[in-house]
Amino acid sequence: MSNPYESPRSGNEDGDPTNGEAENPPLSEQIAPHQDSAALKPRVWPLFPLALVEMVFASLLQGVVILFVLFVIREPGQSIVEAAGTLPTRIYDARIFTTLIVCSGVSMMLGGYWFGSISARHRDCSLTDRLGLTLPQLSTVSWGVLAIGSIPVLLLAVGAVIAIEQVIPGDQSVLALYKNISDGWAIVFIIAIGVFPGVGEELFFRGFLQRRFLQRFRPAVAIGITSVIFGLAHVTPHGIALATIIGVWLGWIAYRTNSIWPGALIHAFINSGWNVYQVGRFQWGIPTIPPVWFQVVGGIIALIAFGWASKVIASQRLPAADSSVSVQRWPRLVATGESKAS
Repeated sequence: MSNPYESPRSGNEDGDPTNGEAENPPLSEQIAPHQDSAALKPRVWPLFPLALVEMVFASLLQGVVILFVLFVIREPGQSIVEAAGTLPTRIYDARIFTTLIVCSGVSMMLGGYWFGSISARHRDCSLTDRLGLTLPQLSTVSWGVLAIGSIPVLLLAVGAVIAIEQVIPGDQSVLALYKNISDGWAIVFIIAIGVFPGVGEELFFRGFLQRRFLQRFRPAVAIGITSVIFGLAHVTPHGIALATIIGVWLGWIAYRTNSIWPGALIHAFINSGWNVYQVGRFQWGIPTIPPVWFQVVGGIIALIAFGWASKVIASQRLPAADSSVSVQRWPRLVATGESKAS
């Protein structure tokens, strides 16, 4: 019986090679042995400096916008330093703040796309596979359930922020944005803070970073590391706690669906929804503490949606391990290892 894992031989019926050509080795000899598989796992240490580079790039891009604003707002004969003294009160102007949000999201998109393209070429896979750009097989209802089911996770994260505020008071200066924003700019701001960070941050964190960590570590470890980096990118203790908790939920969804798009929708829903509430408190008469009936009914709906969303995510077929690692590179790696040993 022939070996199904053995490549066909060239030559005559006796299996002798012809024209001086050697027979192809069996597939078992082309692929690295199991004990050497750890050496084939992708390196992940470059992801940490690359994440730092991305944070610096986003800060520099926002710094350019702020510098431009200083030139615009300064009075005749006023120096940049003197104009900078008025920046804390002006930065929460809706036009300026929205521009900074857009710059942050765009920088994340550019970083995720650029780093992802380089990584995809190096790993011999498509950019779609490398960053998880394929749409998952979800019904229209499931997309809505995932968004609404994320409300309990948001409330859990907000509870952590409130607990931290008992020890470290939060910065209340951002409230000036909600107090002074116009209805037109409120709509622009709510859309921008949902779309740009939602897509950009998911592309970079859950697409570029987490998908590489998943090739090296167990899912819980990969999601945890990505969530911590995602949280640290939000700088303040309150932002770190909020983003880390939500990041675990987004990371789990990205892993189970093998796609960044459900997380991007949820991220946008959370960002926009939270800011609808904040703007509404100061501009549209939304009560700070909703009526009891609303809390009860809304809580029941959110918990049912959370359970439903968890079931939807758990039912997703897990992606194949190391799907973006090309087997075609393995023989070369094995050959390199053998040549070093000899």
